[in-house]
Amino acid sequence: MPKNIKPFLTIEQQVAHLKSSKMIIHDEEYAKKILAETNYYRLISAYALGLYADDAKTIFMPHVSFGDVYDLYMFDCKLRHMISELLEEFEIKFRTKLAYHIAEKYGPLGYLNQSMFASNEYFMEMLSAMQREKRVQSKSPIVKHHEDCYGGDIPIWAMIEILPFGTISKMFKNMLPKDKAAISRSIGVHQYAFLESWLRSFVEVRNTCAHYGRLYNKTLLFPPRLPKDCDFPANRIFSVWHLLRKFTSPQTTTSATLRLKSALAQHTAVDKHKIGFPKNFQI
Repeated sequence: MPKNIKPFLTIEQQVAHLKSSKMIIHDEEYAKKILAETNYYRLISAYALGLYADDAKTIFMPHVSFGDVYDLYMFDCKLRHMISELLEEFEIKFRTKLAYHIAEKYGPLGYLNQSMFASNEYFMEMLSAMQREKRVQSKSPIVKHHEDCYGGDIPIWAMIEILPFGTISKMFKNMLPKDKAAISRSIGVHQYAFLESWLRSFVEVRNTCAHYGRLYNKTLLFPPRLPKDCDFPANRIFSVWHLLRKFTSPQTTTSATLRLKSALAQHTAVDKHKIGFPKNFQI
């Protein structure tokens, strides 16, 4: 075994290790139950970030308890669900606007024409991704119907429903500026450069949610471009939450806001600055 790899620890050893690191554990049986159901690496390694007293991450700060870390984990589960709902509404709207514009201006199969795109290299990558997706989903009703009835040609309004959001984001980025501008305006964004940036951030967050990853205290790899008047960091999840609310219905926005307020009140271990909340921000 490589000497850099940490050894396996039983549940009991995991608890003992946390105690030796000065984490307060009020109920060891409860801690064992949680660790038996939630991977130590997912729970402790992710949500204890920022709670250590030393750079080597061997000793916890005074008063840090197992309950605190699990509280952060449970809050993040709720946050992930809220963000996922906002993302879903935005994504469906964006897919619709993109497909409608392409079909109206270039025809049902216009997206297969390289002249619609700026980079031939990215265009070829997109075609490869589409063919790969058609193979993966060969038995899906959409692909099978168009194979049986139309020789495999899939119009953009159907293709848009089977492509991953990441592929769609790249498709938009590679479109001609005049088309990106028109699509952006149709969704309420006046500068397509902003929407390009937001899409990249949304894809990152969507992928994190799809794998049940951590949003709390997460530094975004692709922070969205924000207007100059925003007084919060772009590289925290609040920036995405703030932007997504621009595209969702009043009902969805109100529901998400109330749920976030309730979650913050319930999970007292949460540090709002690690989500990226502006100073003195009240929900």
